[in-house]
Order: sequence, then C-alpha cells, then structure tokens
Amino acid sequence: MKLNETQAAAALHHEGPALVLAGPGTGKTAVITARVSALTEKYGVPPSEILVITFTRAAALEMESRYREQAEGRGVTFGTFHSIFFRILRERYHYEAGDILREGARLRLLSEIVTRLYPNVPCEQGFLQELLSEISLVKNNGTDLAKYKSKNGRVHFQTVLARYDEAVRRSRKLDFDDMLVLTKRLLQTEPDVLREYQDKFRFIMVDEFQDINRLQYDVVRMLAEPERNLFIVGDDDQSIYEFRGAAPEIMLSFPKDYPGTKIFRLMRNYRSVPEIVRVSGNLIRHNRERYEKKLEPEKKASGKILYERVKTDKEESSAVLQAIREAVKAGVPYDDIAVLFRTNSGTTGILGAMTAAGIPFYTRDQIPNVYRHFSVKPLFGILNFAAGHTTRKNFLQFMNCPVRYFRREELTSENVDLKALKSMYARDPVRSFMVEKTEELERELSLLGRMKTPYAKINYFRIGMGYDEYLRETSGEKGLPADELLGILNEVQDSAREFTTLDEWYEFIAAYTRKLEDQENRGGMMKDRVTVATYHASKGLEYHTVLLPDVNERVIPHEKALAEGKLEEERRLFYVAVTRAEKELRLYSVDERYGKKTEISRFLKELKI
Repeated sequence: MKLNETQAAAALHHEGPALVLAGPGTGKTAVITARVSALTEKYGVPPSEILVITFTRAAALEMESRYREQAEGRGVTFGTFHSIFFRILRERYHYEAGDILREGARLRLLSEIVTRLYPNVPCEQGFLQELLSEISLVKNNGTDLAKYKSKNGRVHFQTVLARYDEAVRRSRKLDFDDMLVLTKRLLQTEPDVLREYQDKFRFIMVDEFQDINRLQYDVVRMLAEPERNLFIVGDDDQSIYEFRGAAPEIMLSFPKDYPGTKIFRLMRNYRSVPEIVRVSGNLIRHNRERYEKKLEPEKKASGKILYERVKTDKEESSAVLQAIREAVKAGVPYDDIAVLFRTNSGTTGILGAMTAAGIPFYTRDQIPNVYRHFSVKPLFGILNFAAGHTTRKNFLQFMNCPVRYFRREELTSENVDLKALKSMYARDPVRSFMVEKTEELERELSLLGRMKTPYAKINYFRIGMGYDEYLRETSGEKGLPADELLGILNEVQDSAREFTTLDEWYEFIAAYTRKLEDQENRGGMMKDRVTVATYHASKGLEYHTVLLPDVNERVIPHEKALAEGKLEEERRLFYVAVTRAEKELRLYSVDERYGKKTEISRFLKELKI
C-alpha cells in the first residue's frame, strides 16, 4: 500500500513521543509497519531495540508478517501485552508456558469456589465469565478492595477473590492478570532489571492505544524512560472496553503526560463508501470527550444505507433474512455479510430464524443457549410432566416454583404418582394440608395438558400458575434482576409462537442447540457463513454488508450503561458497529417487543440518514 502524505509523515517519525489518531479504515497497520522499516533502514536503529505491542495475537502476527514482506532480516519484537510481560517474567523467574492458568481452568476454579461458598447460587457460564471479568478489572486498575463495592449481588466479591488467589497460589500456576501485576512489581522493585529492558527496548510502539488500562500504561511508561521514544496509535472514538478496565482518558491526556508530543491525524478512510463515512461522522461528533477529527472517504462509488422500522421482532427477523437473501442474490458471499448485536441476549429470535431458513452462520461470541438457562428449567420440567413424562427429575424442576411445600425426600420412586402422594399426605396429620396443594397442582396440570399450543402452555405456566411472580420474588436470592430473568422467558416463549405442537417446538430447539454446539466445536473452521457477533467482537473487522437489528432505546444505548452514565461509550460502541460496513448498511428497530412498546434509538436520529 502506497502511503498518503500524513501516513508517510507518521511513518518517518524518528525520536520522541508521537500520537497517531487513526480512524476506522485509515491504514494504521501500514503506518506501524512502515515506521518499523524507517527506523531500521533510514535511521539505523537495530531491530532488536524495537518493541511493537498489540492487544491480540492475530494483530501481532499480521504486523510481523507485513514487516517481513517489506524488510529483510528479523529481530523486531512483536507481541501482545501479556506475551511481552510473560517474557520478562520467564527470563527473571523461569516460568514456563504450562505455568499459565488458562481461561477454562480459571472458570473451573471459580465454579468450585462459588459452589462451595454459595451452594444455592446457579454457577452458569455467563455468571462465571462476569465474575472473571470483574476480577480482571480490579487487578488491572489496581483497585483498593477495602473501598471497592461490587455490583454483583449473588456473592461477596472480596471473599471469592481471596479464595481464588489462594487457590491459584496453591496450584503453583500464574493467573493471566497477575502477569501484569507481577511485571509492574518487578520493574518497580528491581532498578537493574528495569534498566536492562529500557536499554533493550529503546523504541516502543503501541497499537490500539485507546484500549490500554492503567496497569499496562504504568509498565509502558517505565519501559519508555528515559528517552521517551513512545509511538502510540489508536482511535479514541473506538474505545469500547471500559468494562475490561480500558481507560480512554489515558489517550486523551497523553500529550499532557508527554509534552512536545507530535500528533498525526490519519483522516483518509479507505474502507467505506461516502454515505457510511458521512453518517458515522454525524454520530460520533455528538461525543464531547474526544479528539476533533473529520474523516474523508477515499472511495468514490456510492453505497446503500437503509433503515426499516417494523412492528415486532418476528417481522424484524424476516426483514433481516430477506436482506441476507438479497445481498447473496446480488453476488455478496455469505462471509462478507455480518449481523451485529449490542449484546448476546436477544439474538435467539434471529438465530432461530436463520436456523429454520437454512442460512449458514458463524458466531464470533459464545452465544448462551437460553433453552438451558436455569430460569427455564422449571418450564420444561412441567411441560414434560404434563405431557406424561412423570419422572422424578421433571417433577423436581418445577415442584416448588412457586412454593408448594413438596419435599425432595418424599419422592422415593423414579416416577411421581400424585395420587399416591395424596394418600401419603392424608395419613399424615402434620402434612395433611398438602392434599389440597396436590389436588390444586393436579387441576393445573390437567388444564396445561389440554392446551394445544406450546405458546399457550407457557403463558399459563407463567401467568396462571404464578411462575413470573415467583421469579420476581426470588430474583434477589439469585442475584439477577427480575427483568433479566423475565426477558429470558420472553425469548423462549416468543420462539414457541409459530409452533402448533410441543413436539414441533422441541424439534426446533434440538436443531437450534445442535447449531450452537456445532459453532463451539468447529466455529473457526467454518467458511462462507454469515458472521453473527456483538458490536464488541466485531471491532477491527469489515464486511461488504452489515445488518444492525434492535436499534432501540434500552438496547443501544443499553439501559444499564445509561444508568451508569456511560452514554458516550455506548455511542462509541454504535460507531464501531456502523463503521464495519464497507458498502451496505441496514438498520432495524421494532415498535414493540414481547407485547411492550419500544422507542427507536436516539443514535438513529444522530446518524441523519
């Protein structure tokens, strides 16, 4: 790629601090690799004195590959923060790769601790992931735990963290986040070691600098002394990882930390057509805490931006499927199409529709299977029981949801006979009140069994039998908002709307589950499939056609983020989603979801389509 004037000026920067503002599609990778070549070939810097840090292994490998295409010889160090810091720890403390505690092992360790401390708290994958993210957040921010108040109401965070760290020490392993903590401590306490690496890495370059956290920045600043040859590249408008500890204010205040910083603004967008560059610029200019910039499109061809407002989520799913078919008919391959969501929750409807329609897709995120969520198990238990599968397992799932005062120890056989239970209660003067409770359940099960459609059955269980009210009353014990639990039930019930029998719905659920399991087992090997991802997971990628469903208030911007005062980060997140599109962008919002009225997102108005 031939560099434009601003790119070339940045690539030729020699010594001292520099900040390269690189918007979407402006060629930042080309600038970084060109600058490495300029340092070694024009300025005579030994390759071994250059360190290039990225946030992903794939980015590091891509940069190293591009550099080797341009220059002969090796010696430049390319790597992620964790790989570089682990190299320092390995050289000092002789750690091996096998000493690193991988994510699967970390999750298993957390699960054991939570189960032991809080046996009534459901240890689902999503909950454990959130807990692990919170542990990473406090470690990377150097948070004072004595003053820290967790937003997680299901467990006492400080207790779990203490037990977790103790278990890691006992295993003689190295926690992923502790690599950063230990590296900082090593460089602070051993000046000779710090000086060794300052001499080794005289020129430091950091890609995606907007995603840096405090701990990473502290270590980079130490390494960059005393010459301060720190060359940072990033886009403050794409800072979207505050939940992981990223601190966008670091990039904003960089020129204050390093007076005399040379600033380069890469303003030529080589990715998107003019329409997409224009509307994304309209959007992001509403943020106040940012570097002022105005991208100009390099492409001259026109593109397509369409917005469609539909009545229900079913209509939205149909519209998305139709858009995919139209794109494919026009010659766009499946793997150049992306459907992007704010969060994984809410994807079930469209993924289910794609499964039923036979449209191949690949999910970049691990999509939780709502049909296996703990809040849904009582539903399937009672549906199966009412259908004649009167096993003890099915009965246990729903017998006290809501509370009916059945006891587990009273169920002594593999199948549950309610008539036999009534006879037992009738002979027990203390438990005789359970005769009426059992008869009431029999009536409810009989009514449930006579209902035709799965949708009606679910509705009766939720409203007529009081399961929704039970969830509202017990959500505090489960540490989850009632609205979140009811939202999962809404997704499940809505998926049943089009099926006339329970068996048909179960067949659909089985096919959907197989599809998700196939994703987990072979996702990375799948070719020519529509990409389904969250906005977060789409960062750094680009597609001919991008489809954005659910562009509604409380979804984007997300209601939780609004409650925490993070409107600007939500706008940056939507900006990232919009700027993934090269030629075609389609946005959708619904008038109502699960019977409730919704509003279109404020961000739609800001785009000025």
